[in-house]
Amino acid sequence: MAIGSCARPWWLGWSAVGMVVVATAGCGIGVGSEPAAVTTASTPTSQAPALAPQPWTLADLTYHPCSVLDSEDLARFVLDPAARADTPPQDLPACSWFSIQTSLSGSFNIRFEPAESDLTDLAQRRVTNPSEQQITITGQRAVLKPEVRPDGRNGSCSVRVAVPSGGSFYLGTAAPGIATGVDWDVCAKTIDIATVISARLR
Repeated sequence: MAIGSCARPWWLGWSAVGMVVVATAGCGIGVGSEPAAVTTASTPTSQAPALAPQPWTLADLTYHPCSVLDSEDLARFVLDPAARADTPPQDLPACSWFSIQTSLSGSFNIRFEPAESDLTDLAQRRVTNPSEQQITITGQRAVLKPEVRPDGRNGSCSVRVAVPSGGSFYLGTAAPGIATGVDWDVCAKTIDIATVISARLR
């Protein structure tokens, strides 16, 4: 399951940016159901079609990928409100958030990507990844893939979740670093966030 076109993992490209955002934005998060502030990398917001009401199809999120989490979610998961959105025509839809944990050992980045493909391609592979686990999220089939760092601790975790109206979405969570991991359960957080997103899709 590809998470980007670059050879290095997506969280390495964002780590430096995430540190700058934390330093300049502070730790204030508004609590409520209002949409969070979003930095759009491609299409200006004024040119994007209006977001349809929930529950959404993945097509509804093409120009609004960061809408899957609202301000209450950002407060709950301790995420910076200044999300980074990738949208057509320059990029495929995606959204990245950075945690605002004060401790490096507790910080993390997450990325959401809607996909047209469902999960049948994973079932049809002749060679499966032994680290993958098939689970269920909000009644939908999902495939969880943890990653352990060289020091034997948790590094990153990703999940692909089927969507009832078609397609699937990817959600990846990554702790900082390359060789060393963290002691907290990265996959548990990934599942928590994916559950919130899945409940808003149809």
